[in-house]
Amino acid sequence: MIFKLLFTATTAVALCFAASANADEIKAEVIHQWTSAAESAGVKVLAQKFTELGGSWVDNAISGGPNARATAVNRVVGGNPPAAMLFNTGAQFIELQENELLRDLTETATADNWQEKMPQALLNSGTVDGKIWALPISGNGANWFWFNKPILDKIGVSTPKTWDEVFAALDKAKAAGLIPFAPSGEPRWERLMFNAVVLGVAGRETYDAVIYKRDAAAVRGDKFKAAVKVFEKLKDYADAGSPGRSWPDSTNLVISGKALMTQGGTWLNGAFAAAGKSAGSDYECAIIGADQGMIISGDVFLFPEPADDAMAKAQDLLLKTFTDIPTQTAFAVANGTIPILKGADTSKLNSCIAQASHYFSDAKLATAGDQMMFPPAVVGAVEDAITRFWSKGGLTADQFIEAYANGLSAS
Repeated sequence: MIFKLLFTATTAVALCFAASANADEIKAEVIHQWTSAAESAGVKVLAQKFTELGGSWVDNAISGGPNARATAVNRVVGGNPPAAMLFNTGAQFIELQENELLRDLTETATADNWQEKMPQALLNSGTVDGKIWALPISGNGANWFWFNKPILDKIGVSTPKTWDEVFAALDKAKAAGLIPFAPSGEPRWERLMFNAVVLGVAGRETYDAVIYKRDAAAVRGDKFKAAVKVFEKLKDYADAGSPGRSWPDSTNLVISGKALMTQGGTWLNGAFAAAGKSAGSDYECAIIGADQGMIISGDVFLFPEPADDAMAKAQDLLLKTFTDIPTQTAFAVANGTIPILKGADTSKLNSCIAQASHYFSDAKLATAGDQMMFPPAVVGAVEDAITRFWSKGGLTADQFIEAYANGLSAS
């Protein structure tokens, strides 16, 4: 039922990026959760293009993905939908689609040849029963680790490539009186961190068995158990301030030189760039166990069934804005994400995003994130197990493995 998605959320005050005295302007309210400095810079790129095309962008930025989505769903169900709303790739939109509350984008996608413009994996994430309901807007690699380069130089180590090298670097940073590891302490990011460890330690075969097939036997296997052991060891290097901390705050600890390492997707690159930092000289990035590939993720825009012709026109203009190749490229550079449209100019990408783009475009090196494959109930169950295991005094390793395995059949 769609009403499972509802809970009270404070609706942010709509801010207009660009106003105009032209009464014929096409006005579009966009609800999203892009509130960090880099994310806001990316939104500005989209808003400016929309304005150039004759529209008036009404920005409704709400901190936190769950809060933004809840607000959007409340608005849609309440009969006062925005023109567009940002969700993550995966099954988050299914109940809206099943209740016929979303605009079918298939005709637009066919006319604009989305099949040739976008990575199939991302396009598939918004497809149900052969029809397209979501427009991919950003691409990310989720299993990256980020390092302060001056600290690496100070402790005399190169960018780690293996888990043994990671722990050796963390030990040296700890001995130097620095925070070795500054993870985000929010459940969603703990789940992504665990996935990064599983792919890098257990390998692609085990990771895909768990994520694509929900194979509980693979969870109870030796390779998954080895990944759990590495994940448990990482806890010893996390600082006491990490529980509940946001990813921008964790990233800032690395940017400011207080911490050696954090974990997160390619969106962290935007935070470094927004702080005036350069890849290779101020920070380094790496997938640990890079030969196993990159976990892809992203964001999609959903378009509620339009309430009237004016909203339909606003949505049409938004769709034109979001699929403009130069605009998408500029958005990705500002936002620190991977350009997803084929033909995008990648010459301005830094070394981290250039590496990620290589993984992203090669099906042999890219694999789906759990949120793209798991229904919401399973995501919630495994996320709860991961958070309880990561928390001090939580589940033991054996208890966690059983909780995770059982969570794969949640409904």
